[in-house]
Amino acid sequence: MKHKQITLNDHQERVNDVLFLIHADMQQNYSVDTLASHVAMSPFHFNRIFKEIVGESVHGYIKRVKLEHAANALIFNPHATITHVLQEVGFSSNASFTQAFKEAFGVTPTKWREVDQANDREDFSFSQKPLDVTMMVQPSYHVAYVRHTGYDRSIKKAWQKLYVWAMANQIDFKQQRMIGLHHSNPRFVESSNCHYVACLELPKNKKFYRSGEIGIMKIPEMFCAVFNLKGVYGDLKKYMDVIYHEWLPQSDYEKVSLPSYALYYENHFINTSEAFNLDFCVPVKFK
Repeated sequence: MKHKQITLNDHQERVNDVLFLIHADMQQNYSVDTLASHVAMSPFHFNRIFKEIVGESVHGYIKRVKLEHAANALIFNPHATITHVLQEVGFSSNASFTQAFKEAFGVTPTKWREVDQANDREDFSFSQKPLDVTMMVQPSYHVAYVRHTGYDRSIKKAWQKLYVWAMANQIDFKQQRMIGLHHSNPRFVESSNCHYVACLELPKNKKFYRSGEIGIMKIPEMFCAVFNLKGVYGDLKKYMDVIYHEWLPQSDYEKVSLPSYALYYENHFINTSEAFNLDFCVPVKFK
């Protein structure tokens, strides 16, 4: 492998480590210095390669994902106070949170709940479909993963990268559980900017190591509302609108900061028919 490619792979691995750390706990306010130290790099060099790979500065990325989570929480948990939400994403004052939120979304957090009712991206065409939901503890999963930006058919590329890696590591791809982490809500984040993580559960009888774009992590055990869903490409977003914006606010639960994820029985990004059969798992806690 050429030296340039080895360096690129090393940078990708370190950035993946940092992204995992950022998303693991939204309450933490990591500095560039702390994150750079975590991956044994100088702050200046780390900030530069992070922006090259992710497309945003470290500070900008952290701020954006915190505010996106807060925007979700304000809608999903209509009875939660603004103070509760801002503390959940690591802001120390109402004033700083309100200013940052307004800069990101054009309105204050209080107004956000009102304007969301008129959101023209909503699709409640599946409102009348019965939801098969089970409340349960989902086990932890040890996975290899590829991060992807965009909620569209380009997600197939992430699964193809995992497939190539699995073949190289003598893993029977079709025998392992496929999991898709959904970090973003396409109702108010442009689909092209939504963050998705394609994950493949790893066999337990062998140790695996990160490599370039392929990271290794543990999806933690969590209490979830689990929805068994079937459909074709495009239907999952309709189900998500109903689950997040109708079922969740009316339930006895509120979403926690961990990402929702799809446990695939049939993966519509791989199937030529673009059909899916999956369990959509929403991490929750009692209100």
